[in-house]
Amino acid sequence: MVTARDAAVALAEHIAGSTTEFVRLMNEKVSELGLKHTAFKNVHGLDEEGHYSSAYDMAMIGLELIKHEQILKYSSIYEDYVEHPNGNKTWIVNTNKLINYYDGVDGLKTGYTSNSGYCITVTAKRGNMRLIAVVMGEADNKIRNQDIITMLNYGFANFKLETILDKNADLGYTNVSFGSIPQVKLKLQEDAVDLVNVLDEYNYSYEIIKEEVTAPVKVGDIVGKVQIYANDTKISEYNLTVEKDVKKANILEFYRRNLNNLLKGCL
Repeated sequence: MVTARDAAVALAEHIAGSTTEFVRLMNEKVSELGLKHTAFKNVHGLDEEGHYSSAYDMAMIGLELIKHEQILKYSSIYEDYVEHPNGNKTWIVNTNKLINYYDGVDGLKTGYTSNSGYCITVTAKRGNMRLIAVVMGEADNKIRNQDIITMLNYGFANFKLETILDKNADLGYTNVSFGSIPQVKLKLQEDAVDLVNVLDEYNYSYEIIKEEVTAPVKVGDIVGKVQIYANDTKISEYNLTVEKDVKKANILEFYRRNLNNLLKGCL
């Protein structure tokens, strides 16, 4: 029988060559994320001196994890069968029972040790809003699940995501020095949104801050910012990129463009 601990060790060794190296990579990642209350000592999460995390840090780790959307494809499976080479099948069932009866839940991870108690990091999405909730140190899994439901109910009932600018919004053009084309459209890398109480109302505005752009430039390169204001107070900032790649102009393109500019100046 393969235990969850065995599976974690096998996965760590496959990815990093050893559990020691995998632990180093995990600690390196939480440091990059700026998390101050997490330290890993092993790959399986069982109790060990100096191995710990916090509810906030687990929420931030969950937030980073769901950037890889494929994880939700697997964490949302409630039950399945694993077929062995000899034809036998093993039934596996998700320990996150909320997937089966709470609308919108599609992950992420349950846990239990004698020191930590019953823990869970849950994510749920309704409409355009996704929430992450974490509880730790619960007496049993029923209390754990009920507390998470209470948190999710509160979040979905009292908050909403206000879309200020979607990523396809028309934000004008920026000049491209030495580009094969002189200008290119600006695009947001993601929707500009604000999490607000359902009872609150805001007047939104935005300001575009352009950077100097020199070809070549590719989609995904940051070429400016959009600063978002609510009731004249800056609340957030989003990166701008370009709508399409712009190559560096060749000599013929430079000559043709300069000639056109010269002729226009003579008219």
